[in-house]
Amino acid sequence: MRSVVGNARSAVEVIIKSGVRLLEALLGSQRPSGMTLRVLLHEATTVACQSSAAVASPSSPSSPSSMRAPDGIDSLTDLGMYDGELADILATAKYRFWPEPLEYLGIRLGQELHATASWLPDAMRQENQFLLVPVPSPRLRRWNRGLDHTAILAEGVGKIIDAPVHSLVTRSWVLPQMRQGRRSRGEVGGSLHLRRRASRCLGRWPQVIIVDDVMTTGATLQAMAKVLRRGGAHQVHACVVATGQPARRSTASVACRPVAWGVPRG
Repeated sequence: MRSVVGNARSAVEVIIKSGVRLLEALLGSQRPSGMTLRVLLHEATTVACQSSAAVASPSSPSSPSSMRAPDGIDSLTDLGMYDGELADILATAKYRFWPEPLEYLGIRLGQELHATASWLPDAMRQENQFLLVPVPSPRLRRWNRGLDHTAILAEGVGKIIDAPVHSLVTRSWVLPQMRQGRRSRGEVGGSLHLRRRASRCLGRWPQVIIVDDVMTTGATLQAMAKVLRRGGAHQVHACVVATGQPARRSTASVACRPVAWGVPRG
């Protein structure tokens, strides 16, 4: 039964993606794809990394990128600052059904994790010792967007570090983070809940890597770590595409209107 449902879901996803591509062609959308998109994302992540290194210098110790891993997170890996082109691409991919950049960024994040996480080689030598857990979105929001952006990122990471992906945490309805104040963001833990099978999975994979697109205050990662440790996780690491604070939002985030290539800003 599960295989039938999985095959049906895959078929529906293929149909939806084909339909979206057809609509984009008919409407004259100029979203980059293939090698053009890869080059654009490479440039965007390079700039984001340079920006992160610049603001983390001793002359600006209070900058967003100098934030350490949140409480409960053993290590944090990211590609750079949530700003500029990278922020625009992430917002467009997330809110306007554009999975291709998320697939590439997931792979790029996996490469970064593989290259920089000192604990990872030891974990990889111990078979079935760690797994990837995407930060969940409320079900209605996933349906509305047409994709699960963190699950796509996690699948990309998994291809590089050869780790399974399991959605062990659910999330009840909350306002989008861009509409929440700092205090509300800090109370995100009440909306996160372990699935019934989570304890069994965490007994087999005691080391967990949380995957998310953006870390701002770190409250979501901290709440995820707390929930997963309560379920039996021994170590909890995290990897995110970008880091930043609400005070340093890109133009797309400030206006709450993500950019879609080929469509003028409105």
